[in-house]
Amino acid sequence: MPFHIESAGRSDVGLVREKNEDSFVVDPDLGLYVVCDGMGGHVGGQVASQTAVARIAEVIRQGLEAEPAESDRLQTAIRQANRAVYQRAKADPNLHNMGTTVVGIREDGDLVHLCHVGDSRIYRVRQGYLEQVTQDHSLVNLYAENPALAAKFGPANENVIVRAVGLREDVEVDHRAIAMEEGDIYLLCSDGLTDMVDDWILKELLEDGLHGSIDECADALIRAALSNGGVDNVTAVVMRIGAAA
Repeated sequence: MPFHIESAGRSDVGLVREKNEDSFVVDPDLGLYVVCDGMGGHVGGQVASQTAVARIAEVIRQGLEAEPAESDRLQTAIRQANRAVYQRAKADPNLHNMGTTVVGIREDGDLVHLCHVGDSRIYRVRQGYLEQVTQDHSLVNLYAENPALAAKFGPANENVIVRAVGLREDVEVDHRAIAMEEGDIYLLCSDGLTDMVDDWILKELLEDGLHGSIDECADALIRAALSNGGVDNVTAVVMRIGAAA
């Protein structure tokens, strides 16, 4: 490995919600980093996100290769998680219509594989520039890509997502592979962070993490969301790419 990755993850129920429906995985041994934001019913969101992260980690741990239709085994793992959430909801009426967003990164030599479903996000700071490297699967973005839909159906609610894990028997998983560079810092997060904290603040906090403690960086991101109201569960996973020792 030409690079060394330091990582930290934090999650908080926030200041309004009673339950934390976010779940995350930080597993350097597997080279796996995942954030899920659950939705649906009294306990459904929590069950969906927990089921998804557990199944994703299990598939990666098993070392299964990507299915023929997929570019990476993380895509396969997320589709397996989709089936697990869907089947569990189908078997239990109390979990009907539960689902979850997923963002994930898998290390692969000098590459990172990024996969996502829904409106949780992955950001990267590289050479002082903050970039959102995933695109929300939201109604707003769908309308932007197809203005005829907006004309037909009217204004879009920005909180509506058009793709999630567990709602149907199969799901399309977006994937891209990016070459690592020393000094990159990645953030995987639920919308409880991005709805509360402006991009310029995210950039400042992540740049602090580039030069300081990665654990303190993750803590600072959570504090920023809480200090701005904390109206939702908030989860942040931070990865810092350094040179191999």
